[in-house]
Amino acid sequence: MGKYIFKRILSGFLTIIVLITCCFFLMHAIPGSPFSKGERTVPEAVMQRLNEKYGLDKPLHEQYFKYLENIAHGDFGISYKNSSVQVNDLITRGFPISARIGALAVVFSVLVGITLGIISAIKRGSLFDGIAMVIATVGVCVPLFVLSVLLLYLFAGVLKWLPTYGLSTWKHYILPVTCLSFSPIAYIARMTRSSMLEVMQQDYIRTARAKGVSEFLVICKHGLRNAVLPVVTYLGTLIANLLTGSFIVERLFAIPGLGKYFVDSITARDYNVIMGVTIFLGIFVVICNLVVDVAYCVIDPRVKLDD
Repeated sequence: MGKYIFKRILSGFLTIIVLITCCFFLMHAIPGSPFSKGERTVPEAVMQRLNEKYGLDKPLHEQYFKYLENIAHGDFGISYKNSSVQVNDLITRGFPISARIGALAVVFSVLVGITLGIISAIKRGSLFDGIAMVIATVGVCVPLFVLSVLLLYLFAGVLKWLPTYGLSTWKHYILPVTCLSFSPIAYIARMTRSSMLEVMQQDYIRTARAKGVSEFLVICKHGLRNAVLPVVTYLGTLIANLLTGSFIVERLFAIPGLGKYFVDSITARDYNVIMGVTIFLGIFVVICNLVVDVAYCVIDPRVKLDD
């Protein structure tokens, strides 16, 4: 396993280097300047002094290696729009909020999605199975933005049951978490159902039943443990995306998470913030995928990681 983990870490490191390189050069290839103010033209002398202050007057390759050096020390730089604000501070401030909502969404998605998938597989062809698959199909097809607006309008605008913005009380978490969870629940339910239908036809399931093992243990201990592997694969990306924040949901519900800073930085053309948040998300995705790959051998000892 040690050799496999080393290969995955090396692969993840190279992925992060490629990500940093692409982000850096794409940001510098965008026409205009982070110091531009809409249609207003910044005087040439002022622009020159700003470029000198932030080191943007140096050759591009020097800026690139300097940026790599700063990232190696954990420094994502400062905001071009507010020089008193560090990108690290924005991430430190926004990530815990996004992670809190994301963690709730992950737990809710896994519990509901797996439960729906198992029941649908057991009751294949029943009314419950049909309703669950319709919901799963809608969850896959309907965009997050449309779903969020509909739920916001219905439960906050028409029924007035839930608040529309902020995270002051537990009620403020219901709509954002539900919106984030809807699509993952659909994917997890469909994957779990398909895997359970295949697993429940295996010989060892019939053997367990022949030995008199209760149906509950057959499903949960023998069936689910093998059927859950595709879900574990999906969890790597899901956890990374939800814990680092959904830009659409945070924007709609005025949540001061990582997504809010990212959207604001795009609007303001704040290149350092854009690159910092993107690279942070990339690193988080790589780490989550590594953890999921290693978790395979814990869930299913038949998976060999030494190859």
